[in-house]
Amino acid sequence: MIYTDSKGDRINNINDWETKVFQSSKKEKHWKIGRSAYELADFMMNSDGEAMIMKIVSDLLNENVTFESATPELEIRFDQYGHGREHDLGIWGITDSKKKVFVGVESKVDESFNEKISDAFILAKTNELNGVKTNAPKRIEELLKRNFKVLKPEYFDLRYQLLYSTVGTLDATNNKTKADISILLIIVFKTNLYNEVKGIENYRDYIRFVNCVDSERIKSKSDIDIHKLKIDDRFMYSIYMNIDKK
Repeated sequence: MIYTDSKGDRINNINDWETKVFQSSKKEKHWKIGRSAYELADFMMNSDGEAMIMKIVSDLLNENVTFESATPELEIRFDQYGHGREHDLGIWGITDSKKKVFVGVESKVDESFNEKISDAFILAKTNELNGVKTNAPKRIEELLKRNFKVLKPEYFDLRYQLLYSTVGTLDATNNKTKADISILLIIVFKTNLYNEVKGIENYRDYIRFVNCVDSERIKSKSDIDIHKLKIDDRFMYSIYMNIDKK
């Protein structure tokens, strides 16, 4: 698989990943051993992560998948309101039957899925009512409509990052073509910096979300959960997996 940065420059090793993706974009503070950015790069570059993910996806789809290209910090625009969803890694592949596959990777240690939807929406509406020019309320409303057929008040207690991670996976394009198969892959690296209490709560937040959207559980075991979701009248998969690094 060929790795490139957002400019198309080749990434050949973990040092390239750091300098071309994080140092060049002023995200150096996120690059720390034991934290998600570094651990994902190390997993893909040094720990055969590519083969592990490819096997999981191939087993899920019941046919071989070949990964062709990947871009760290891949931004996917899903509306007209500015900066899009940034996947920690965006992977493009092809199945033996020539179906195009996109895997949007979200890397975690014990970081949350950001604020609750209610908190994001209240802040956005407050700014709007105070005369601040913002499209944030419209973005949140449209994301809610795309994720849920019928809204319920309790959905506002869900985590905002999950709301745009699904849409940002479905709307990924390569040469202006969307994937035939879309997969959101959440990888939790249990390093020495992993907090068990935070990690359990993050997993609960994830399960609350997939139980609220139109979904069915495909597989569940100690280190991996797979769900098939129907978002915006399109099907996609969501995989939540753990990698023990302790």
